Amino acid sequence: MQSSPNDTDSTLELASALPVLVHDLGTRQDDSQTQYSISKQALFTRSIDELRDYRCFETPQGWVLALDRESLQTFLWRPQDSERIQLPPVEEEFPNRCKCLLSDSATASNCTVLVLDLDDTQMWVCQIGASEWDSCSYTLTMFDAHDNPRKRHIARRHGIAAVGGKVYFELTGYELGVIEFDPSPSTTSIDVDMVSLPLSMPLFSTYLVESCGELFLVVIFFAVENVHKIAEFAVYKMDFSKPAWHKVDRIGHDRVFLLGGDRIGVSNFGASFPATPENGLCGNSIYFLNHLAITENFLHVINLEKGTEEVQRPFMHRGLPVPLRPPFWLLSTDP
Repeated sequence: MQSSPNDTDSTLELASALPVLVHDLGTRQDDSQTQYSISKQALFTRSIDELRDYRCFETPQGWVLALDRESLQTFLWRPQDSERIQLPPVEEEFPNRCKCLLSDSATASNCTVLVLDLDDTQMWVCQIGASEWDSCSYTLTMFDAHDNPRKRHIARRHGIAAVGGKVYFELTGYELGVIEFDPSPSTTSIDVDMVSLPLSMPLFSTYLVESCGELFLVVIFFAVENVHKIAEFAVYKMDFSKPAWHKVDRIGHDRVFLLGGDRIGVSNFGASFPATPENGLCGNSIYFLNHLAITENFLHVINLEKGTEEVQRPFMHRGLPVPLRPPFWLLSTDP
């Protein structure tokens, strides 16, 4: 389908601003959305047709899963050039709160689109090129310190990321969960001790991030009973040969991590993005949208090399009402 010159201009304008934080009110009263470009440190108000016309789910890989509520047709949408990958329709609309990610690059063979219900133990999968979506439920059980069984959710309130065709998620203090696709999903685990978390900082949030084919764990510690203030942070890289987490002080001079999530920590989002002279991003840094302090929506820029933190307030005092969910990341795909 051809686009009009105005559509092309809008796409080029958005592409030059990526990555952006999108302030989404969840209503159709206004056809435009407010976005904050972290590279330009500027607010833009523009209409993004896909976000307006479809129900959308962002992924760490940059692609956005879009659902037409009337026809139930689905497709993947790439923000930097509006390219689409057609997917089959679903039998019924996805639940109200879902999380989506790809098992690999969209161009990889056997790449699978995964949708997880954040309120139930249900998932939907569709291999790119397949003729239908499959759905299934799962049961995960962990045991607390008193050996009492507790049900565990794959994506609720902790990190999840895809590396090399597999999806990894935090399972227990000594296990990392794994979802494999053949093409139907199967859930297993690998033995690995969770990193030490100091008792002096009981309030924290964790994020799994895939970057250049490697798996990272980021822990954001908050001041005691105060989610508005970051007390400390730590980054770990997975050594799958052990397996074990190793603390690191660098993620790469040409990489940044983009962190955020859904309502008050219901789900966590972590993505890796290139830092280049063209986009002006500061490499070896973490850009954390504090989604736990939803009334603020502050952006914390953490420079790992310098050990510094800068707080940006892009949506403060702009006359914008509190959104139904925290601002979310919209990014381009890696080359």
